[in-house]
Amino acid sequence: MGRSLAIVALIYACGHPGFDGYRPAAFDRTLRSFHGEVNAAAREGRRALVLLDDARSMRYLDGYSRSMQSMLDRL
Repeated sequence: MGRSLAIVALIYACGHPGFDGYRPAAFDRTLRSFHGEVNAAAREGRRALVLLDDARSMRYLDGYSRSMQSMLDRL
């Protein structure tokens, strides 16, 4: 698993704009788009965590977890 993670990190790094002159032309667009997609996923994940951290959201989740707990207690 560590090797797979290292390979994916290397592929991600190759898509960085600083490596424009070093990438093979055949993989240029693919690597740049992969780099952009990973960055977009990281931004969206961070934004989702901020939204979940909101006190109102946690209050709704608390009510849901209580109802689920009561259902589990009945089993």
